[in-house]
Amino acid sequence: MRLHMSERVRSSPGWVLAASFLFTVLLAIAANLTLELWQLRGSPPALWETSFTEHMTLFWLGTCVIWVLVILVLAVVGRLWITTGLVIIATLATAIANHAKLELRLEPIYPNDLSMASQVDFLSQMVGPMVTLGALAGAALVSAAAVVAGHFADKVFPRVRRRAHPQLANWLLLSRGCAVTLSLFALFYVTDFNTPGNQFRAAYEDQGAKWKFWHQSANYVRNGFVGGMLYNTDVPGMVTPPDYSEATMRAIAEKYAAAAAGINQERDPDALEDVNVVMALSETFTDPTRLNGVDFAKDPIPYTRSLMRRTTSGNMLAVKFGGGTANMEFAALTGMSMAQFQPQMNTPYQMLVPDYERFPSLVGYLSHLGHRTAAIHPFLPSLYRRSEVYPILGFETADFADDMTHQETLEDSDFISDEAAFEEVSDHIRDSDEPVFVNLVTMQNHFPMAGTYSEPITMTGLDDLDQKANAEHYARGLRYSDESLQRFVESMDSSEEKTILLFYGDHLPAFWPPEVLSANGARKMRETPFLVYANFGDQKARQLPTTSPIFFANQILESADATLPPYYALLEELESEVPAMEQLMMIGSDNVRITEDELSPRARELLHDYRLVQYDLSVGQRYSQSAMFYPINPQLSASD
Repeated sequence: MRLHMSERVRSSPGWVLAASFLFTVLLAIAANLTLELWQLRGSPPALWETSFTEHMTLFWLGTCVIWVLVILVLAVVGRLWITTGLVIIATLATAIANHAKLELRLEPIYPNDLSMASQVDFLSQMVGPMVTLGALAGAALVSAAAVVAGHFADKVFPRVRRRAHPQLANWLLLSRGCAVTLSLFALFYVTDFNTPGNQFRAAYEDQGAKWKFWHQSANYVRNGFVGGMLYNTDVPGMVTPPDYSEATMRAIAEKYAAAAAGINQERDPDALEDVNVVMALSETFTDPTRLNGVDFAKDPIPYTRSLMRRTTSGNMLAVKFGGGTANMEFAALTGMSMAQFQPQMNTPYQMLVPDYERFPSLVGYLSHLGHRTAAIHPFLPSLYRRSEVYPILGFETADFADDMTHQETLEDSDFISDEAAFEEVSDHIRDSDEPVFVNLVTMQNHFPMAGTYSEPITMTGLDDLDQKANAEHYARGLRYSDESLQRFVESMDSSEEKTILLFYGDHLPAFWPPEVLSANGARKMRETPFLVYANFGDQKARQLPTTSPIFFANQILESADATLPPYYALLEELESEVPAMEQLMMIGSDNVRITEDELSPRARELLHDYRLVQYDLSVGQRYSQSAMFYPINPQLSASD
């Protein structure tokens, strides 16, 4: 391993290897302790309780995984001091990232989050420049210390030179090759953690590990950081339904083709021929006046509230509190519920969609009807792999921050404003001779919020000054978004272009403290406003029960009085029985929480059919895709 040895030690390589082995064990222990301490927000008593009292064996199992990684790095680079520097830098970067995500999003990092490690611009904006500079300075200090240590190590333990000690050098090279092979084999097996029969997972569970997918931060604390990561390694996206087959899917397609035919009797097959469709996800857009325990001096969203009263509107059920933007966008575009995936499928944009050349969605359906399709996201193209995902979903063009004509920001915000984003949407509509479908995901109200605006909307109810500052600046940002929405709707009304707008917020901001969460309950902390507005036809005021974004496409089609394919007929029937469902929460047709066991036989049948179709289209063989999305004659009437 190109180990450093004095002339005396060279005659005793076993001693050197033993000392190196002991050092790698100590390095792995130190790395695991660092990860645990940062995860526990720097509390030594909590570290002692979790790692050395309640779950000590789990700590040592996690240390074993880290030790294998250390051995792999050492075997590849061949220098113990370089290995030490790399391990320290990687450990600190991971620990800081995990701590920051816990603070910002109330959840730990997952294995697929590591793909964003290279997105320095995004990470810097999320955690702030001081934390970023501190992390870079720490990495520089560690690197410098490793270089100095290596310099002295070279003097005390000169490297083994092949010319002077060919036999020993060959033996060390062979040892490194064996170490790489064995380490990779061990890591492949360990990361296959969720495969039935995996003995490493069995070892974890024999020592009391339990996975609470509904409470990931508790999962990481109980099972250790390494255990939490392992429980979130890849699994098949969905469990295969026992009756899944080509014949079953053919029967389901025929069943909902008949349902679509019945619905389409009363609808216009040409309704969308000259209609633009805009789906606008407004980052962290919520109604904070609904929350118990806090009061604002002004209503942040007066126009949105008035618009909701005169059109189709309601509250959307978010997948979680404090985050999940990409998952809400995925659900809205595909009609696929996160509640039906396995919990480890925490980001389909990163873990599922890129595996395909094409993925069934509303984008493809509207393109099939003749719409030009465009995505607009005023941020980085690499975030959640959107630059890869959008073409797979069927978007012809995708504009990110650097591609946009309108890049204005508000006051001290680092993010492109909602006003600029809506201007970009208007350009797409105005510049196209064909009807367009535009999917907009804004960034204006993304965290951090404090210190952004000169006139925050004052509020009461929070004692913590940082939380209060975030809430007041957030409210001012909402008011700006509300005004931007008003101007966009007014531009729709003054235009001769027929346009349907579906506007929704994706989740509540994560700065709300535990006392606000307990005062409002899990459901209210996951509800955000949505509305459907069209600048043509007879728009009726209609308040819907709490709704999942999987049903948004149906709301658009219904607003236009447009015919629908069998896939959306299934969703329409399901919505009548189960209008909202996310992990650990389901809302019935009476707008009251319900469990799956309490569903009516009709609702259970629809949910079973939906699971089969989602499995087929997402991870199955796609037996039903053509029939469900693109039937030969989608305009059949029930009597034909």
